[in-house]
Parts: sequence; C-alpha cells; structure tokens
Amino acid sequence: MRVLVTGGTGFVGAHTTKALVDAGHDVRLLVRSATRIDENVKPLGVESVDYAIGDMTDAAAVASALDGCDAVVHAAAVVALDRKRADEVLRANPEGARVVVGTAVERGLDPIVYVSSVGAVFTPGVPAIHVDLPPARAMGAYGRSKAEAETYVRGLQDQGAPVVITYPSGVLGPPAGSAAGEMSDSFVTHLRSGMIPIRDALVSIIDVRDLGAIHAAALTPGKGPRRYMLGGHLLTMADLAKLLAKVTGRRFPVVPIPPAVFNVVGSAVDAMMRVIPFDTIFTGESMTFLTKWVPTQDNWHELGVELRDPEETIADTVRGLVTSGRVPPKQAGKLAG
Repeated sequence: MRVLVTGGTGFVGAHTTKALVDAGHDVRLLVRSATRIDENVKPLGVESVDYAIGDMTDAAAVASALDGCDAVVHAAAVVALDRKRADEVLRANPEGARVVVGTAVERGLDPIVYVSSVGAVFTPGVPAIHVDLPPARAMGAYGRSKAEAETYVRGLQDQGAPVVITYPSGVLGPPAGSAAGEMSDSFVTHLRSGMIPIRDALVSIIDVRDLGAIHAAALTPGKGPRRYMLGGHLLTMADLAKLLAKVTGRRFPVVPIPPAVFNVVGSAVDAMMRVIPFDTIFTGESMTFLTKWVPTQDNWHELGVELRDPEETIADTVRGLVTSGRVPPKQAGKLAG
C-alpha cells in the first residue's frame, strides 16, 4: 500500500514512518524541508523514503502529494504554547485536518488515519477517558485547535468516511533524531531536580514505537470509521519514581505537594505569558492534566500490538535525553555507563 504521511519528520510521525516501512508499505512524506528526513527519519534505520515538499495547509501541495496514494496518516500539527503563536496554531491545525483528511476522503482513500490526542477529549471531572467523549473544552490555543479539528474529522466519520482516529496519551521513547516529543520535557525536570514533585496524580504513557506499530496495524482498508484510545500504561507518581530509580540507580523521592499548588502555578504562568510570551510545560492546561488525570478506556487491543514494558520506554527516553545533551550523563545514573 502506498501511504502519504504528514508530520513524518516529527517524533510520532518518524516512528510511524519506520513502522510503516517495516510493515512493507511504500511511504511518501509531505515535508516542509527535506533536510529533516536526514536528521530525524534516517537515524531510525529508514535508508530512503519518497517525499513531496509542502505544508499541510497548502491544498495544491497536498493534492499533488496524494497522487498515487492508497492511504494517509495525518500526524502533522503545530505544537506551540507561546501565546504569540496562538493565531497560527488555531488556524493551522484545523485547516491541516480539512485539507489533508478532507482531500483524502474526496479521493476515496481507505483508510485515512488521523492522529489526534487523548487531550482532545479530556475534560476534568470525567470518570474515565474514552473514544465516545465529545471534543474537550480546552483552555489553550493548541487544545482548542485540536478540538476543532476533532469536530471536523468526526463529522466525516458520521458520513461513513473510512477515517481512523487515534488518541495517544503521553508519548515517550527513543528520540527520532532531534525530535523527542513534548512529554520528554517533564523527564528533564525530574532528572534535573532528582524528585517527583507531586504525590496524588496519575500519568498515562505509551511508547512511540508501539504507537507507530498501532498506526501500521490500523492501515487495513474496508473497515470503515474507527476510533482507538491509546492511553497505554497508567502510572501513579510513586510508580514513576520507582521506575526512574530502577533504570538510573538514583533516588526520586515523591514530594507531597498539594495539587492545588500546581494549579495556582499554572494560572500564574498563564498570566505571565500574556505579558512575556515563552514556552514552558507549566501552563494552566498542563497542570490541570497533571492534577486531574483519570484512567483511559483503551480499545486498541484488536489490532494485535503488544505494548513494551514501561521500564524499557523510560530507560530509552532517559538515554535519548543524554544523547541529545538535554541532561548531563551524571543525571542518568547507571544508564550513562
């Protein structure tokens, strides 16, 4: 099967590209710069891949890239917390979904995989996160953009289009060149501080390699619209501390800071960002996710993919942070040896 992948030089997209190539698919990437293929895709062992130059919002470029393709994986997205880029994010992500997914539907491609996010359907207060929840009432520009794109893509599903929506949780694992994913930022904080700064919280993680394998397994035509929740492993903060301690040999005490403190910090950071725009993981939205997360009701098991042990995922994440220079080797403990 010939598959167009958007966002194929990003963390999720690059690993998905490798999984598709390993599964025997003929892959074409839609990229804004071919140099990122050398930087982020080839290090994963993908020696060569077809590509087309263009942006996901460029209808002409997308139409040309789709020529000869049987299926699509739309993994591209603009991810930015800087308020100066809010308008760009709010425009690009919904428009990218309309152009890529919408054009693929018009051409009759099957299947069309749209990579959403578990955050696109998470609203604080729900007892569990599942695929039938409505799009989230997000606070930040990125969350709102994904919710708008989600609404559009679900509308295509309601019309019977063979669109497959996946909802990854916190994605970790070995980097794809310089691309390491947003959740790795929190691991930089844990390793540098030597602690887990909250006790009463949960986190869901999935290995980027397993996510790629799930996307490859979902590329079966003739099955119609589907949605897959991909929460993966649910960990308490104590679980996370034990795993980090096990792979590094360091101690990571869990500090019992009340969740309300983090919500206040997030609100304060949001206020600061209105005056001085900057990127940080400590936003109001991210602190809400941290303090009010709940289990996911995963339903990807029919695809036949087995998840890696989270210990392997976390160890490979830490190694990647050292290799990329984001943390010094001594903070990786025995993994640096």
